[in-house]
Amino acid sequence: MMSDAITDLFTMSKPDKKKYDDLEKTLALLGLESPNICYQCSKCTSGCEAMKLLELKPHAIMASAKDGFIEEILQSDEIWACVGCYKCFERCPQKMSPVDLMYVVKNWAVASGKQLPGDYQNLLQNLLSTGYTQSPMDVSDAKGKTVTRNSLGLPDLFKPLDLQKFTSIVSQLAVEALK
Repeated sequence: MMSDAITDLFTMSKPDKKKYDDLEKTLALLGLESPNICYQCSKCTSGCEAMKLLELKPHAIMASAKDGFIEEILQSDEIWACVGCYKCFERCPQKMSPVDLMYVVKNWAVASGKQLPGDYQNLLQNLLSTGYTQSPMDVSDAKGKTVTRNSLGLPDLFKPLDLQKFTSIVSQLAVEALK
């Protein structure tokens, strides 16, 4: 539960009641629960794919949100580590969704003009210029043999027929999503 008596000793900031209320309203619109029902069991973190590689701690994000430190979450690079696997939601006994909370906060960060991390910028640039988030590539198996999509029996990938129209539509959707 958010308290005015709490101070973040690293930044000396206080909880932001308005941003917390905005977060609760946004989550409610999405049919999601308030961070207040999280009782910090850490089951979300124990199954987090990003925790294994990048030390993302969904339960810590939930604790910060619960305490009203939304701005600190917005400024954190941790939110960008989430891979969106939804294991945190699946493991939560309260059916909380740290992943959805992070999506909301990421959208707010982008809408406020925060710079996207380099990997996201590369992904978006590649999507807009090629139609793919990552260019298809051949890989080598354990024996060093080159493996292609065809050798695996996978279908050919198709680029958008009109890349300029595709780019225009994706850009328009992005702008509308930020309104």
